[in-house]
Amino acid sequence: MSTQSNPQSLHAEVKAWIYSRDLESIPVGARNQLREQVDLLARNAFQGGDETALTEAHRVLYVINMAQLTAPWEVKRLNVGDPLFAQLKGILEKCWHQASLKKYAPVLESLPPAASFKEWVTQTVRAHPSNISHPIFAFLRDKATFEQLREFFLQETPLEVLFGDIIALMLPGVYGGIKLELAKNFWDEVGHAQDPRVHRNMRFDLMDYLGLPRDIYTERMDLFMREELALVNMYMSMATNRSRMTEILGALLATETMIPGRFDWQIQGWRRVGMGDKPLAYHLEHTTVDVEHANAWMDEIIVPLLARNPAAMPELVLGIMLRLDTAGAVVDRLYDHVKGLRESSLGPYVGTHKVP
Repeated sequence: MSTQSNPQSLHAEVKAWIYSRDLESIPVGARNQLREQVDLLARNAFQGGDETALTEAHRVLYVINMAQLTAPWEVKRLNVGDPLFAQLKGILEKCWHQASLKKYAPVLESLPPAASFKEWVTQTVRAHPSNISHPIFAFLRDKATFEQLREFFLQETPLEVLFGDIIALMLPGVYGGIKLELAKNFWDEVGHAQDPRVHRNMRFDLMDYLGLPRDIYTERMDLFMREELALVNMYMSMATNRSRMTEILGALLATETMIPGRFDWQIQGWRRVGMGDKPLAYHLEHTTVDVEHANAWMDEIIVPLLARNPAAMPELVLGIMLRLDTAGAVVDRLYDHVKGLRESSLGPYVGTHKVP
């Protein structure tokens, strides 16, 4: 097995190596060549801003991140624990993080006072263009067809089905209020130990209803926009790097604050095209539990953390801004994508349920 010269095929090469039966037989020179290719890809993507390189960089990261969430008994071979893949992931994430620090330097140099942080977060999230003020949400509520709503749902699948795993990755090594609030979030994610109520399973139920394969987020990465892959990679880069734990606390604060409104407008859109509330159980669940999580996340995690360690403010703010702007890129791209769409990327709905 040898590395391919086409940089746009690096993700396929990395994936082949991760699941290869003969990784040990790959010569040192080939490993070094792959590292060099990924290093060049990272610089072209995150320093040079090359669009093709950005797409491939996020595909490589996504492949590695999905392997980190794969059970070894589900595949014939799983080599993701080999140091090579940690090195590739580290190369890409370090370059990406350096670019982010440079981008947000002006924000991080003018931080809000700790006493007014709660108000600053509320206003920042409410006013951010990725929130329900974005035209895509009015479009979904008032105008989108069944197929357009289905495509929006499809494109948001990767992060939504992995959210419980991301919370779980944060649990080790934190205690007190942070541990308790994370545990409450995770307890809701796993449906209070009732399998049908596990959020991932509830989403899978709606995917079944909409005729979307449950494994599409791993088996058809090509269907998903780069921006959605970047959103997953953002969370995973923070959740798997202990030094970025403070950032993900900020990112999740923004997430929990924003989610209920976004889901409510989607529910109204689905009802408009004739869907009943039973298939919408996943969406309806998130309009209630996430309101509670947003308040508790602020009061039980963020405020006490800042009281103990005011120096955590820059990393919290960086996480908030990364989450808002990365999600903003998703809805910007999705709005352009779904407006003129007649059928979803996977093809038209062919399920047995009656749809308008």
